[in-house]
Amino acid sequence: MSKIISDIEEFQNAVTNFMTCFELVFDNDWTMTKNCIKDSKFLIEKKGTFLNPKVDDEENNWANRGSLLATYRELYDLMKKQDISTSNYSQ
Repeated sequence: MSKIISDIEEFQNAVTNFMTCFELVFDNDWTMTKNCIKDSKFLIEKKGTFLNPKVDDEENNWANRGSLLATYRELYDLMKKQDISTSNYSQ
């Protein structure tokens, strides 16, 4: 039973971390986010996306985006590890 509780706590922590970073990027820092997306030539490679920007430094002048991407990937990997369907999402 403690393994199940541990898995639940790990999942809850991952969701909480992701949501905190999501709110930072898409609410608290919305003006910064809009400006970064508009002028994304250094922040997202031509063949990159927001979630997979294909740049060396994902935090370059946008630390909250780097944290968001890290927590997204952590949650995504945890969902796969706990066999929670991620079939609608790809990395």
